[in-house]
Amino acid sequence: MAARLERLDQPEVAERIFFPRPDPRDPGPPGSIDLTIPVDGGVSLHARFHPGPSGGPVVLLFHGNGEIVADYDDFAGPYRELGASLLPVDYRGYGRSGGSPTPSSLMRDADAVLTFVRGWLAERGSPRVVLFGRSLGSAPAIHLAATRGDEAAALIVESGFALTLPLLRLVGVPVARLGLTEADGFDNREAMRRVTMPTLLLHADEDDIIPLEDARLNVAACGAQDKRLVIISGAGHNSIMAYGGRTYWEAIGELLGRL
Repeated sequence: MAARLERLDQPEVAERIFFPRPDPRDPGPPGSIDLTIPVDGGVSLHARFHPGPSGGPVVLLFHGNGEIVADYDDFAGPYRELGASLLPVDYRGYGRSGGSPTPSSLMRDADAVLTFVRGWLAERGSPRVVLFGRSLGSAPAIHLAATRGDEAAALIVESGFALTLPLLRLVGVPVARLGLTEADGFDNREAMRRVTMPTLLLHADEDDIIPLEDARLNVAACGAQDKRLVIISGAGHNSIMAYGGRTYWEAIGELLGRL
């Protein structure tokens, strides 16, 4: 997957899909643990573990393209109330992570992250890992669910995309001039066909960045018998959690409660 994505590793693509910003360097919430995850090229990524109840699942979260780990400090509480720990991780160039982001490194690093996290968690009692991908983060989360399904308990996709080229065109990538095809993209919909773990998709019905149709394509393609699409009414791409309220958290809680 990562090697195929190297066609997207062009400045005209990366600069339009990645929006890294630095971490404010404020201390994490009490009880949180900052992790340094080594990936290839001598680069390290930053992650933050927010512990929940002992033995509960750990939500390994790949965030959106304009977010950083610190943005999720305030969401550790709701996950804790659902009996889970939260572990968001930053991409290259984001927050406290080193390097510069590219599409291929996004996917390649996801494998290194899962390997590290599983090893680190094993020392804490080997709790179950739930893969969570929001927006751009849907690509690494779905990739791991499709290729390493025996190492995770479930998949949650929030505002995830199915096809790459429509998204690239939306953000201004000159797809035709660069000679890019859907086969050069992240291939989320095809990867979903190989996902067999319990899967929850959350999507806003008024998302004007990644249309609701993408969620419908992904849930239709998903190879899991246990799959569900929850549509948040009246919400947009960046307001899905705020508008989702009880519907949003109850859907996540229902999935986590069955693991």
